[in-house]
Amino acid sequence: MTAEYSFFKKIREEMHLTQNELADRMGVVRGSYVNLENGKTKVVTESVLSFCRATGVSLLEVMEACYPQYCGGLLKEDARYKELLNQMRDEYEQRLDAKNVEIKNLREKNDLLLQTANAQQKVIEFYERPSAKND
Repeated sequence: MTAEYSFFKKIREEMHLTQNELADRMGVVRGSYVNLENGKTKVVTESVLSFCRATGVSLLEVMEACYPQYCGGLLKEDARYKELLNQMRDEYEQRLDAKNVEIKNLREKNDLLLQTANAQQKVIEFYERPSAKND
């Protein structure tokens, strides 16, 4: 077994699965999984996707473990991008919260203006009544 392929065994053991159990989850016979785990089978898309679905491991993790010479550092970049996205989301939420406060304040001002306009209208109507003119 090569170091790259020991990744499959490590994940299986962390999940406390036998080779049979993981093969069943992947929908393959035990021998096919054993060949994958021992590095006798090249990592192919269908097997890798089955492994990812069965274990919850990301495709990026598998590719970095099996092909470090091509994918080394991608997980770090992925984590960096996730951090940047989280920062952007936090900034967006802060701006959204500020806008919501601004909208609330504008609605309160609008309500006060409507109340003032209604009060002014009542005063005008009071003085325009015929009885008010005769007094």
